[in-house]
Amino acid sequence: GELIMIVDADSKLKEDAVELMVNYFSNPDIAAVAGSVYVSNQNNLLTKLQALEYIEGLNMVRNGQAFLKLVNIIPGPIGMFRKKALYEVGLYDDDTFAEDCDVTLKLIAKGYKIDFEANAIAYTEAPESLLDLIKQRYRWTRGILQAIKKHKNLLWHIKTNPAASFTLWYMLFEAIFWPFMDIWTNMFILYLSITTGVSILIFFWWSMFTILDIAGALYCVLVTNERLSLVFYAIFYRLFFITTINITKVLSTFEEWFGIKMSWGKLERKGSL
Repeated sequence: GELIMIVDADSKLKEDAVELMVNYFSNPDIAAVAGSVYVSNQNNLLTKLQALEYIEGLNMVRNGQAFLKLVNIIPGPIGMFRKKALYEVGLYDDDTFAEDCDVTLKLIAKGYKIDFEANAIAYTEAPESLLDLIKQRYRWTRGILQAIKKHKNLLWHIKTNPAASFTLWYMLFEAIFWPFMDIWTNMFILYLSITTGVSILIFFWWSMFTILDIAGALYCVLVTNERLSLVFYAIFYRLFFITTINITKVLSTFEEWFGIKMSWGKLERKGSL
């Protein structure tokens, strides 16, 4: 066959996913198509927050990236590749902990386009404990940084390969700069509330952003037909979840910077699919 479908062992495809993705390959410039990933085991606060993150921070972001045909990661739970293009870049390498990110960057570096089909859906099992979530995001962050480092020469190919350069700079911002800025801002606001007693202003600041979070969650839930009840969990999203994720990203960045050895690690799976 001319196409290769990739699905993680802990994921399950919706019935029409393959059919929806095949249509994109009539365009010879398309090397791969990503699908949407939904959380199947929404059975506690943590997995519900991840379900919200997947539709807001992953699927909707890929929807935006697809406008430029520059989806930067073909997710492990659902991805379809043009066989010729995948073999051209040497298939998956084992020198990073984010092989899905690495292979996508290799395709973009070759000038290929990467698209996204929102209605091609895979259901995946998300970590159910905080420790397992931190382990997963630690591995994701270090793997992405390893992939960026591997392709770092493309950062400066602004004229010769603007698509690859833009993609790498975006990934650097998302993996390093934004988490640092978010944590620094939270620490500064906490400092102000303690030293100046303007706690009421801090409350209004937090409330304003929480309202925006709820509005964003409502839009994403309506667009994706996810459970409407997920909107409620947007209240905890900024207060707890994103801060935890960003702290993990920052610590992972320091460990990758100093070359601290890491292992793949093992996440506990409940077999909910």
